[in-house]
Amino acid sequence: MPSKLDTILNPRTLAVVGASNDPEKRGYRAIATLQADKYQGRIIPINPKEKKILGLDCYPRLQDVPYEIDLALVCTPARITPDVVRQCGEKGVKGALLLAGGFSEASEEGAKLEAETAAVARQYGVRLIGPNTNGLFSARYACNAIGWFDIPRGPIAVLSNSANVALSLVTEAQNHRYIGYSTMLSVGNQADLQFHEYLEALGEDPDTKAIISYVEGFKNGRAYLEAARKVTPLKPIVMYKAGRTAEGRGAAKSHSGSLAGDYVVASGALRQAGIVLVTESHHLYPVAEALAILPPMPTRRVAVLSEGGGPITMAAEALAEKGMVLAQLTEETQKKLKAIVPNASALSNPVDAGGGTDPRAEYYGLCGRAILEDPNVDALLMVGYFGGYTTRYGESVAETENRYCVEVAEMMKQHGKAIVVQTHYARFRTNALDILRNAGVPFYRDIETAVQCLVSLADYSAAKQRLTRAAATSGGVNAQAAATAIVDGARRAGRTCLLETEARELLGSYGIEVPQTVLARTADDAANVVAKLGSGPLALKIVSKDVLHKSDAGGVKLNVAGLDAVKSAIAEITSSIERDLPQAEITGVLAAPMAAKGVEVIVGVIQDPQFGPMLMFGLGGVFVEVIRDVVFRAVPVTESDVREMFSELRYKKMLEGARGFPVVDKAALTQLILEVSTLSSAHPELVEIDLNPVIAHASGYTIADARMILADA
Repeated sequence: MPSKLDTILNPRTLAVVGASNDPEKRGYRAIATLQADKYQGRIIPINPKEKKILGLDCYPRLQDVPYEIDLALVCTPARITPDVVRQCGEKGVKGALLLAGGFSEASEEGAKLEAETAAVARQYGVRLIGPNTNGLFSARYACNAIGWFDIPRGPIAVLSNSANVALSLVTEAQNHRYIGYSTMLSVGNQADLQFHEYLEALGEDPDTKAIISYVEGFKNGRAYLEAARKVTPLKPIVMYKAGRTAEGRGAAKSHSGSLAGDYVVASGALRQAGIVLVTESHHLYPVAEALAILPPMPTRRVAVLSEGGGPITMAAEALAEKGMVLAQLTEETQKKLKAIVPNASALSNPVDAGGGTDPRAEYYGLCGRAILEDPNVDALLMVGYFGGYTTRYGESVAETENRYCVEVAEMMKQHGKAIVVQTHYARFRTNALDILRNAGVPFYRDIETAVQCLVSLADYSAAKQRLTRAAATSGGVNAQAAATAIVDGARRAGRTCLLETEARELLGSYGIEVPQTVLARTADDAANVVAKLGSGPLALKIVSKDVLHKSDAGGVKLNVAGLDAVKSAIAEITSSIERDLPQAEITGVLAAPMAAKGVEVIVGVIQDPQFGPMLMFGLGGVFVEVIRDVVFRAVPVTESDVREMFSELRYKKMLEGARGFPVVDKAALTQLILEVSTLSSAHPELVEIDLNPVIAHASGYTIADARMILADA
């Protein structure tokens, strides 16, 4: 079923408002490129002063056109845009593409003009592309309304915050030749149509097999994630997400009016939705190409084949740095390779088929087949000479090399395993490479790009598998009711946070294990604490709606043992708060047994301005502020999401027994994270959940501190 935006993105009737006979005007160039690309629809110039433009009948107003109009390409100045959109609405035009800048990206006055334009569009039901965009290219009917000649056509779509980034991708495809574009669109300020709506349309587009995106920010990040979860199981989305630095976030805001947001949060949410992220802009196009044409990778096991040592070393290092695994070839495979190349320098993987003095292009085919037959191998990276033997050694080797280029492609199809070629001769565009690529095997000049393509292929394959698994379920009715009663009680007391006693009770209502605690109202309650918890060692902390950061306020005592020590600690904590924070309302002092030795982690939920509730996990306690080793996923999370969160920590070895720490119970920790996700999904009124530290140890975990913040009523 066609997308509801299909008529706008693939128009059959296009009106050019502001059409011109001046070759320097966009209203002229738009028509010229449409004609040059042999647009299969009807072009309707709109200009009250002209009778004909580039041989086409010109109409003074949209209302004078005797045909239905799918899309209006608006080339007029920003100041008259609301009136033009109103005319579109009165004519019944389905969509308007607004080229002009000078809106929310420029000034407060521009933002008001943009809001006025969007309001008029909503009134009449006109969908807006932009403003502040460079146009639209759609290959289906050769609708080149982007003002750039000779855009290669193919199965890749481009959605970009930046027109310049989109045009750089055009030049890359023009140079590459082998794969082009189905749709190209810079979304501009997204005054009406937003990223997620375009994404949904491209997901339903039969002409699109992969999507490239350059994104600075989302107007509705949560809706984008929902759209991406539907699209990524069908076709890959390769994205460069701006905002990794403060400078990048500032530039993004000034460029497109976007909210770049926190990159760590955004990257976690986007990966969770199955999106393939790249951090090098020159990887966008090759990675999209590779994902569009290569078979999937079930795991990250790669074999490397070459006829020279240096490239092998570089490839092995690049693969290892990106988390790929050099597959261990079976003894049978190594015997096959030895029979093919008796003088080979290395056969275990990487495979160095060099050692002779004569060119042997056939080694890539013969050895490649043996390697692909190995059950331990999921993909093959060929590096070095392949594709360039003719350039290096002359036409005498052309027939052999060309034959094996065909065979390599056939091998990939036969075994269903990806093959990527890195060749020193990529820029020579040899006949052999042309044969190889036309048969479906991609080639690249540098090893880093070739490796990134395999890394991204493995990432995407894993994401597709993960997205097919069921999402976490919500809590039961009883748990939700009990938690709601706790929240309602806090609101009736006029508080925007839960006391720690309430936060622990709420966690317990969802089946989350919390240590036994005793609340001491005064020092005289010390005997009751010891009677119920034993003589220690104990942890004691202040409970007050006015003291959120307990340690900073002197509200925490650790390793307290014995009745006298407990009584003294309660008195000291209370006195410290009364002295330093005289306005604080003290509920009491909470006592709990000291946790067993373990690794301090943090489990929590924050509210992101773009993506909504985000679950956070990482190293906790002092580590949160010192090394900031935390990762994020959008709520709700699945067990597969949690496994990925563990793997993405920079210091994940601390969970695996490094430096004398215990090997933590990841199963118990996973269950805790899933339960917090369930709790957050069921109670959006809890805008912040902070369990820090959680002491993770070999036999489970201990929640040492819990804080929850409520949304404003």
